Amino acid sequence: MGPSDAAQILEALPDATALLGADGKIGSCNRGFRELFGSSAGRTVLELTRDADAGQAVVAALAGQQRRLEVTLPVARRTLLLFFSPMQGGALVTARDITEAKRMERARRDFVANASHELRTPVTAICGAAETLLNGAVDDPDAALGFVEMISRHADRLSRLTQELLDLSRIESGEWQVQMAPLDVASLASGTFELLRERAEDKKLVMRNLIAADLRVLGDRRAVEQVLVNLLDNAVKYTPANGTVVLDGARDGQWVTITVTDTGPGIDRHHLGRLFERFYRVDSGRARDAGGTGLGLSIVKHLMQAMGGEVGVDSDRTGSRFWVRLPAAS
Repeated sequence: MGPSDAAQILEALPDATALLGADGKIGSCNRGFRELFGSSAGRTVLELTRDADAGQAVVAALAGQQRRLEVTLPVARRTLLLFFSPMQGGALVTARDITEAKRMERARRDFVANASHELRTPVTAICGAAETLLNGAVDDPDAALGFVEMISRHADRLSRLTQELLDLSRIESGEWQVQMAPLDVASLASGTFELLRERAEDKKLVMRNLIAADLRVLGDRRAVEQVLVNLLDNAVKYTPANGTVVLDGARDGQWVTITVTDTGPGIDRHHLGRLFERFYRVDSGRARDAGGTGLGLSIVKHLMQAMGGEVGVDSDRTGSRFWVRLPAAS
Protein backbone atom coordinates (compact mmCIF):
# COMPACT_ATOMS: atom_id res chain seq x y z
CA MET A 1 0.00 0.00 0.00
CA GLY A 2 1.52 3.29 -1.12
CA PRO A 3 1.50 6.65 0.68
CA SER A 4 -1.46 7.89 -1.38
CA ASP A 5 -3.51 4.81 -0.41
CA ALA A 6 -2.71 5.36 3.29
CA ALA A 7 -3.72 9.01 3.00
CA GLN A 8 -7.07 8.06 1.43
CA ILE A 9 -7.75 5.53 4.18
CA LEU A 10 -6.93 8.09 6.86
CA GLU A 11 -9.28 10.67 5.32
CA ALA A 12 -12.09 8.08 5.24
CA LEU A 13 -11.88 7.47 9.00
CA PRO A 14 -14.50 9.34 11.08
CA ASP A 15 -12.16 10.10 14.00
CA ALA A 16 -9.07 12.29 14.00
CA THR A 17 -6.28 9.86 13.15
CA ALA A 18 -2.52 10.01 12.54
CA LEU A 19 0.22 7.54 11.59
CA LEU A 20 3.37 7.56 13.69
CA GLY A 21 6.74 6.46 12.40
CA ALA A 22 9.16 4.25 14.28
CA ASP A 23 10.68 7.41 15.77
CA GLY A 24 7.32 8.39 17.27
CA LYS A 25 6.86 11.37 14.98
CA ILE A 26 3.70 11.98 12.98
CA GLY A 27 4.08 11.01 9.36
CA SER A 28 0.61 11.64 7.99
CA CYS A 29 -2.82 12.49 9.41
CA ASN A 30 -6.36 13.19 8.28
CA ARG A 31 -8.28 16.46 8.25
CA GLY A 32 -9.93 15.75 11.63
CA PHE A 33 -6.52 15.44 13.26
CA ARG A 34 -5.33 18.68 11.65
CA GLU A 35 -8.45 20.48 12.89
CA LEU A 36 -7.64 19.41 16.45
CA PHE A 37 -3.90 20.03 16.44
CA GLY A 38 -3.11 22.19 13.42
CA SER A 39 0.02 21.44 11.40
CA SER A 40 1.42 18.34 13.05
CA ALA A 41 3.61 16.51 10.50
CA GLY A 42 7.03 15.73 11.97
CA ARG A 43 5.93 16.49 15.53
CA THR A 44 5.35 14.11 18.43
CA VAL A 45 2.17 13.45 20.36
CA LEU A 46 3.94 14.75 23.46
CA GLU A 47 4.56 18.08 21.72
CA LEU A 48 0.94 18.35 20.64
CA THR A 49 -0.68 17.46 23.97
CA ARG A 50 1.98 18.54 26.51
CA ASP A 51 0.98 15.41 28.41
CA ALA A 52 3.69 13.07 29.70
CA ASP A 53 1.32 10.08 29.85
CA ALA A 54 0.61 10.54 26.13
CA GLY A 55 4.33 10.36 25.44
CA GLN A 56 4.57 7.12 27.42
CA ALA A 57 1.55 5.70 25.55
CA VAL A 58 3.38 6.26 22.24
CA VAL A 59 6.41 4.38 23.56
CA ALA A 60 4.15 1.50 24.62
CA ALA A 61 2.38 1.42 21.22
CA LEU A 62 5.71 1.32 19.37
CA ALA A 63 6.62 -1.63 21.60
CA GLY A 64 3.46 -3.48 20.54
CA GLN A 65 1.04 -2.56 23.34
CA GLN A 66 -2.33 -0.87 22.96
CA ARG A 67 -3.11 2.13 25.15
CA ARG A 68 -6.18 4.27 25.89
CA LEU A 69 -5.78 7.66 27.51
CA GLU A 70 -7.85 10.74 28.35
CA VAL A 71 -6.02 14.08 28.08
CA THR A 72 -6.99 17.73 28.36
CA LEU A 73 -5.35 20.22 26.00
CA PRO A 74 -4.17 23.14 28.19
CA VAL A 75 -4.62 25.88 25.58
CA ALA A 76 -7.79 24.82 23.75
CA ARG A 77 -9.34 23.41 26.95
CA ARG A 78 -10.59 20.39 25.06
CA THR A 79 -10.78 16.91 26.53
CA LEU A 80 -9.68 14.15 24.16
CA LEU A 81 -9.86 10.38 24.32
CA LEU A 82 -6.72 9.00 22.66
CA PHE A 83 -6.29 5.44 21.36
CA PHE A 84 -2.79 4.14 20.58
CA SER A 85 -2.46 0.99 18.44
CA PRO A 86 0.75 -0.70 17.33
CA MET A 87 1.39 -1.11 13.59
CA GLN A 88 4.22 -2.54 11.58
CA GLY A 89 6.96 0.07 11.51
CA GLY A 90 5.10 2.52 13.75
CA ALA A 91 1.79 3.15 15.48
CA LEU A 92 -1.68 4.57 14.90
CA VAL A 93 -3.12 7.28 17.18
CA THR A 94 -6.82 8.17 17.13
CA ALA A 95 -8.23 11.23 18.95
CA ARG A 96 -11.89 11.67 19.85
CA ASP A 97 -13.12 15.02 21.19
CA ILE A 98 -15.24 14.26 24.29
CA THR A 99 -15.36 17.82 25.66
CA GLU A 100 -19.13 18.17 25.23
CA ALA A 101 -19.77 14.66 26.53
CA LYS A 102 -17.76 15.44 29.68
CA ARG A 103 -19.63 18.72 30.14
CA MET A 104 -22.96 16.93 29.86
CA GLU A 105 -21.79 14.27 32.31
CA ARG A 106 -20.85 16.96 34.83
CA ALA A 107 -24.18 18.72 34.27
CA ARG A 108 -26.13 15.50 34.86
CA ARG A 109 -24.09 14.74 37.97
CA ASP A 110 -24.62 18.24 39.36
CA PHE A 111 -28.32 18.08 38.51
CA VAL A 112 -28.80 14.80 40.39
CA ALA A 113 -26.85 16.13 43.38
CA ASN A 114 -28.80 19.41 43.47
CA ALA A 115 -32.18 17.73 42.96
CA SER A 116 -31.44 15.23 45.72
CA HIS A 117 -30.46 18.06 48.06
CA GLU A 118 -33.59 20.06 47.29
CA LEU A 119 -35.88 17.04 47.70
CA ARG A 120 -34.25 15.98 50.96
CA THR A 121 -35.25 19.18 52.81
CA PRO A 122 -39.07 18.88 52.51
CA VAL A 123 -39.00 15.09 52.81
CA THR A 124 -36.99 15.29 56.05
CA ALA A 125 -39.36 17.92 57.46
CA ILE A 126 -42.46 15.89 56.56
CA CYS A 127 -41.03 12.68 58.02
CA GLY A 128 -39.95 14.45 61.22
CA ALA A 129 -43.33 16.09 61.74
CA ALA A 130 -45.21 12.85 61.04
CA GLU A 131 -42.99 10.91 63.45
CA THR A 132 -43.54 13.51 66.17
CA LEU A 133 -47.29 13.30 65.71
CA LEU A 134 -47.20 9.49 65.90
CA ASN A 135 -45.15 9.66 69.10
CA GLY A 136 -47.87 11.52 70.96
CA ALA A 137 -48.02 15.10 69.69
CA VAL A 138 -51.29 14.27 67.95
CA ASP A 139 -52.96 14.34 71.40
CA ASP A 140 -51.90 17.97 71.95
CA PRO A 141 -54.21 20.03 69.70
CA ASP A 142 -51.99 23.13 69.59
CA ALA A 143 -48.81 21.20 68.87
CA ALA A 144 -50.57 18.91 66.40
CA LEU A 145 -51.87 21.87 64.40
CA GLY A 146 -48.36 23.29 64.10
CA PHE A 147 -46.95 19.99 62.84
CA VAL A 148 -49.82 19.48 60.37
CA GLU A 149 -49.23 22.98 59.01
CA MET A 150 -45.54 22.11 58.64
CA ILE A 151 -46.42 18.94 56.71
CA SER A 152 -48.80 20.88 54.48
CA ARG A 153 -46.21 23.61 53.79
CA HIS A 154 -43.42 21.22 52.89
CA ALA A 155 -45.74 18.93 50.90
CA ASP A 156 -46.72 21.96 48.81
CA ARG A 157 -43.04 22.78 48.26
CA LEU A 158 -42.35 19.16 47.32
CA SER A 159 -45.22 19.20 44.84
CA ARG A 160 -44.01 22.43 43.19
CA LEU A 161 -40.44 21.19 43.03
CA THR A 162 -41.51 17.91 41.42
CA GLN A 163 -43.69 19.72 38.86
CA GLU A 164 -40.93 22.15 37.95
CA LEU A 165 -38.44 19.30 37.56
CA LEU A 166 -40.88 17.59 35.19
CA ASP A 167 -41.47 20.82 33.26
CA LEU A 168 -37.73 21.44 32.90
CA SER A 169 -37.15 17.86 31.76
CA ARG A 170 -39.89 18.13 29.14
CA ILE A 171 -38.53 21.43 27.83
CA GLU A 172 -34.90 20.25 27.62
CA SER A 173 -35.85 16.92 25.99
CA GLY A 174 -38.00 18.66 23.37
CA GLU A 175 -41.24 17.05 24.60
CA TRP A 176 -42.67 20.54 25.14
CA GLN A 177 -43.34 21.49 21.52
CA VAL A 178 -43.96 25.20 21.17
CA GLN A 179 -46.86 26.28 18.95
CA MET A 180 -46.10 29.80 17.74
CA ALA A 181 -49.09 32.08 17.19
CA PRO A 182 -50.05 35.76 17.63
CA LEU A 183 -50.91 36.46 21.29
CA ASP A 184 -52.49 39.40 23.14
CA VAL A 185 -50.09 40.12 25.97
CA ALA A 186 -52.69 42.16 27.88
CA SER A 187 -55.10 39.25 28.29
CA LEU A 188 -52.32 36.89 29.43
CA ALA A 189 -51.02 39.50 31.88
CA SER A 190 -54.50 40.09 33.31
CA GLY A 191 -54.95 36.37 34.04
CA THR A 192 -51.53 36.17 35.67
CA PHE A 193 -52.25 39.18 37.90
CA GLU A 194 -55.46 37.51 39.06
CA LEU A 195 -53.53 34.38 40.07
CA LEU A 196 -51.18 36.41 42.26
CA ARG A 197 -53.65 39.02 43.52
CA GLU A 198 -54.35 37.40 46.91
CA ARG A 199 -50.68 36.86 47.75
CA ALA A 200 -49.85 40.42 46.73
CA GLU A 201 -52.67 41.80 48.90
CA ASP A 202 -51.43 39.77 51.88
CA LYS A 203 -48.08 41.61 51.59
CA LYS A 204 -49.78 44.94 50.81
CA LEU A 205 -47.93 45.17 47.49
CA VAL A 206 -48.90 47.64 44.78
CA MET A 207 -49.34 45.68 41.53
CA ARG A 208 -49.36 47.70 38.31
CA ASN A 209 -50.20 46.23 34.92
CA LEU A 210 -49.10 48.74 32.27
CA ILE A 211 -49.40 46.40 29.27
CA ALA A 212 -51.13 48.20 26.38
CA ALA A 213 -54.29 46.58 25.02
CA ASP A 214 -52.85 46.35 21.48
CA LEU A 215 -49.48 44.80 22.41
CA ARG A 216 -49.08 41.46 20.62
CA VAL A 217 -46.26 38.95 20.38
CA LEU A 218 -45.55 35.82 18.40
CA GLY A 219 -45.18 32.97 20.89
CA ASP A 220 -46.56 29.82 22.46
CA ARG A 221 -49.51 30.60 24.77
CA ARG A 222 -48.57 28.08 27.46
CA ALA A 223 -44.93 29.14 27.39
CA VAL A 224 -45.64 32.88 27.58
CA GLU A 225 -48.10 32.32 30.43
CA GLN A 226 -45.50 30.25 32.30
CA VAL A 227 -42.86 32.94 31.77
CA LEU A 228 -45.15 35.69 33.11
CA VAL A 229 -46.23 33.58 36.09
CA ASN A 230 -42.63 32.73 37.03
CA LEU A 231 -41.33 36.29 36.73
CA LEU A 232 -44.26 37.90 38.56
CA ASP A 233 -44.29 35.14 41.21
CA ASN A 234 -40.59 35.85 41.92
CA ALA A 235 -41.27 39.57 42.14
CA VAL A 236 -44.14 39.08 44.60
CA LYS A 237 -42.13 36.53 46.58
CA TYR A 238 -39.01 38.65 47.11
CA THR A 239 -40.45 42.18 47.28
CA PRO A 240 -40.85 43.34 50.90
CA ALA A 241 -44.24 44.36 52.26
CA ASN A 242 -45.64 47.65 50.93
CA GLY A 243 -43.42 47.42 47.85
CA THR A 244 -44.33 47.74 44.20
CA VAL A 245 -44.32 45.31 41.26
CA VAL A 246 -44.79 46.68 37.74
CA LEU A 247 -45.45 44.72 34.53
CA ASP A 248 -44.81 46.72 31.37
CA GLY A 249 -44.16 46.10 27.69
CA ALA A 250 -43.20 48.00 24.56
CA ARG A 251 -42.66 47.28 20.89
CA ASP A 252 -39.32 48.13 19.30
CA GLY A 253 -39.40 47.41 15.59
CA GLN A 254 -39.82 43.68 15.07
CA TRP A 255 -39.50 42.85 18.77
CA VAL A 256 -41.54 43.27 21.93
CA THR A 257 -39.84 43.63 25.31
CA ILE A 258 -41.85 42.71 28.42
CA THR A 259 -40.46 43.80 31.79
CA VAL A 260 -41.19 42.92 35.41
CA THR A 261 -39.79 45.53 37.80
CA ASP A 262 -39.85 45.30 41.60
CA THR A 263 -38.71 47.36 44.57
CA GLY A 264 -36.98 44.47 46.28
CA PRO A 265 -33.48 44.51 47.82
CA GLY A 266 -31.76 44.14 44.46
CA ILE A 267 -29.21 41.54 43.35
CA ASP A 268 -25.44 41.94 43.53
CA ARG A 269 -23.78 42.19 40.13
CA HIS A 270 -21.66 39.05 40.54
CA HIS A 271 -24.85 36.94 40.80
CA LEU A 272 -26.52 38.24 37.64
CA GLY A 273 -24.66 35.99 35.18
CA ARG A 274 -25.78 32.83 37.00
CA LEU A 275 -29.37 33.65 37.93
CA PHE A 276 -30.83 31.53 35.12
CA GLU A 277 -28.87 28.39 36.07
CA ARG A 278 -30.78 25.46 37.55
CA PHE A 279 -30.96 25.58 41.37
CA TYR A 280 -28.87 28.77 41.58
CA ARG A 281 -29.94 31.05 44.41
CA VAL A 282 -28.62 34.41 45.54
CA ASP A 283 -29.48 33.55 49.16
CA SER A 284 -30.30 29.87 49.65
CA GLY A 285 -31.81 30.20 53.11
CA ARG A 286 -33.97 33.19 52.20
CA ALA A 287 -35.13 31.55 48.96
CA ARG A 288 -36.17 28.35 50.71
CA ASP A 289 -38.03 30.30 53.39
CA ALA A 290 -39.95 32.07 50.62
CA GLY A 291 -40.78 28.75 48.99
CA GLY A 292 -38.41 29.07 46.03
CA THR A 293 -37.20 25.97 44.20
CA GLY A 294 -34.32 27.51 42.24
CA LEU A 295 -35.82 26.29 38.95
CA GLY A 296 -38.24 29.04 37.93
CA LEU A 297 -35.75 31.29 36.13
CA SER A 298 -34.12 28.32 34.42
CA ILE A 299 -37.53 27.34 33.06
CA VAL A 300 -38.02 30.93 31.84
CA LYS A 301 -34.67 30.82 30.01
CA HIS A 302 -35.39 27.51 28.29
CA LEU A 303 -38.89 28.54 27.24
CA MET A 304 -37.61 31.80 25.78
CA GLN A 305 -34.91 29.95 23.85
CA ALA A 306 -37.51 27.50 22.51
CA MET A 307 -39.55 30.47 21.20
CA GLY A 308 -36.53 32.19 19.66
CA GLY A 309 -36.58 34.94 22.28
CA GLU A 310 -34.21 36.37 24.87
CA VAL A 311 -34.20 36.92 28.62
CA GLY A 312 -32.14 39.13 30.91
CA VAL A 313 -31.99 41.03 34.17
CA ASP A 314 -30.78 44.40 35.48
CA SER A 315 -30.56 45.14 39.17
CA ASP A 316 -29.34 47.65 41.72
CA ARG A 317 -30.10 48.58 45.33
CA THR A 318 -33.50 50.02 44.37
CA GLY A 319 -34.82 46.75 42.91
CA SER A 320 -34.62 44.39 39.95
CA ARG A 321 -35.87 44.50 36.38
CA PHE A 322 -36.32 41.18 34.56
CA TRP A 323 -37.05 41.36 30.85
CA VAL A 324 -37.96 39.00 28.03
CA ARG A 325 -37.95 39.76 24.32
CA LEU A 326 -40.17 38.06 21.73
CA PRO A 327 -40.96 38.67 18.05
CA ALA A 328 -43.76 41.16 17.55
CA ALA A 329 -46.97 39.95 15.92
CA SER A 330 -48.57 42.06 13.24
